[in-house]
Amino acid sequence: MPDYILKYAPISSQEQRQSYKNDFNAEYNEYRDLHARIERITSRFTELDAQLKQLGPGSEEYKTIHDQILQEYRKIKKSNPKYGEEKNRCEYLHNKLAHIKKLIAQYDQQQFQSWH
Repeated sequence: MPDYILKYAPISSQEQRQSYKNDFNAEYNEYRDLHARIERITSRFTELDAQLKQLGPGSEEYKTIHDQILQEYRKIKKSNPKYGEEKNRCEYLHNKLAHIKKLIAQYDQQQFQSWH
């Protein structure tokens, strides 16, 4: 079970809501930066993979695209050796921030319903 599930329980006060919101804001920029970096890398592979799927496995073009994919992979491993760690951190932050956001939304919904 991820640590944030235990740390961030359902919200029971406005102060707790604000604390969760502050935590969310503190990590959101890191998440956005990581996500943008990961997206730039994966979009290139997605593009090459789509081209590869249009070609027959035995064709010369298939081999060319396949070699490009391997070349891109090597380039990324060399230029960004921490890619795997960054991807894992990005996924962790995504899930953590989604959890916090859900708890805030649930609290807000409860507050709204108690006013009506």
